[in-house]
Amino acid sequence: MAEKQRLSESDTIILSLHDRWWGKVLAGEKPLEIRKTRPAGKGPYRVLVYVTGTGEIKGEFVCKDFLKIPTIPEIKDREVQKGSCLTGQQLKEYAGESGKPLWGWYVSQAKEYYTPHPLSLYGLKRPPQSWQYYRGEDVPDIMTINAELDPDSEFSPNNGYNCRNPKNETKENGIGCCYQWSCPLENVIPADEEDCEKYGLDYEDGEFILVYKGKQ
Repeated sequence: MAEKQRLSESDTIILSLHDRWWGKVLAGEKPLEIRKTRPAGKGPYRVLVYVTGTGEIKGEFVCKDFLKIPTIPEIKDREVQKGSCLTGQQLKEYAGESGKPLWGWYVSQAKEYYTPHPLSLYGLKRPPQSWQYYRGEDVPDIMTINAELDPDSEFSPNNGYNCRNPKNETKENGIGCCYQWSCPLENVIPADEEDCEKYGLDYEDGEFILVYKGKQ
């Protein structure tokens, strides 16, 4: 059974990102996120992504390192422009006239949550302007077991169908099968009615599970 995990401030960060950029991060088109500051430690950091204006944390990525980007006389590095999806002029405008360097946050292992997480689950009333450390407990994702039974199937009712997890290698006619012994999920517990209410979902008995962060 999963246990709540307390995270240290050096482990996890909440970062605000516009929906347009989050889409590019998920698509692998934006491996470098540009900020004016960076965490003090070396990392790696688990970065929870709050999508601006939604009230929700939509997913996460891992930042293993940072790139210092000098702004004087100007930013001409083509790799920085390509990786950040920003033009030289946009980078110049963002840097301003301070002369301070910008920081590129390297993006890897980006993933979108099955269900967006309301910001309130993290004990926050407002999102960060740019980013902040997160010192609270781990917030699990919540997903439907999504087992739709085929009445004409030779399989028993305990072996459901329509599993959407891409790591599920057990399939029948291209449709994922829900076998306990081959389930790719780890560290999960059943979700009750109170859990579903927190995520804004209509509760159905035995339909939802809480998915905690597994060991890396």
